[in-house]
Amino acid sequence: MRIRHFLILLAATALLASCSIKKMAVNSMAKNMSGDATAVFMEDNDPELVGEALPVILKMMDMMAATSPDNSAVKSSAGSMYVMYANVWLQGKGAMLPYDRWEEQKQLYDRAKKHYRRGYDYIIDSLELKHKGFKAAFAEGNYDTAFGGFRKEDAADLYWGGAAVLAGVSVDVLDPNFAADREGAVKMLFKALELDPDFGNGMLDEIMMQYYASMPEGMGGSMEKALYHFNHGVELSNDSLLSLHVSYAGTICTKNQSQEGYDEFTAELEKVLERDVESVKENRLANIISQRKAAWLLENRDDYFLFGF
Repeated sequence: MRIRHFLILLAATALLASCSIKKMAVNSMAKNMSGDATAVFMEDNDPELVGEALPVILKMMDMMAATSPDNSAVKSSAGSMYVMYANVWLQGKGAMLPYDRWEEQKQLYDRAKKHYRRGYDYIIDSLELKHKGFKAAFAEGNYDTAFGGFRKEDAADLYWGGAAVLAGVSVDVLDPNFAADREGAVKMLFKALELDPDFGNGMLDEIMMQYYASMPEGMGGSMEKALYHFNHGVELSNDSLLSLHVSYAGTICTKNQSQEGYDEFTAELEKVLERDVESVKENRLANIISQRKAAWLLENRDDYFLFGF
């Protein structure tokens, strides 16, 4: 009996040691996931290669999160990666399909919503780990309490969390789950703006531009503020983030349903296509994707204006 108890204790000790070693490995990997690893992707020149690699990495992040559930860095990285994957390789791909492929588009949109939700949940868990009590206060709409003690370094999670929900709404405005989270998502973005107005070297400005341009004035929309964020993002990024110009064409130029708006839409996107994506290495992947979207928008520009000009 003593020998058996000893063997059981020995096995349990080995198991605990194994779990501890796994957590140590996960914690070490997590320190690099949001830095060097992300930079490798952003500098790539092959969107298809990155898109095919990301599902494997996402599942690896799921395993890391399960192995080390108290590691906020793992959850933060997983959240942002899920949102990026859903936006570029699912929703983005679906948006550029022709009308006769609507069933395939719906499948991509449904998958995008799932991944936006998964990314959002990871971000919420990350913030809860860093700020105990956040999750409950946030769910109840007590935003002052929820965001109490937040610092500049929390802007990234706030950005990705807000972006996940607003992107989910853009996929399916009738989805009750994303609609219910919309108010909190907007609060997250405004808090990120308060904590770090320069976050992402124009990324935060882009989503704020889209928000102000798409909302009616009575609900907080403002073309003046949308233009401010466009100009601020261009200045902040040294005009190296082409998605700002693509979003400008899609959200601001299309508001002007006239020959002038049509011409500006065309000119803005043509300028995007003329840019050298190799000039800014750290934005190469994003800029290649932006050029592809710009080319598609130009081919389909008549769908964005009520009358042909």
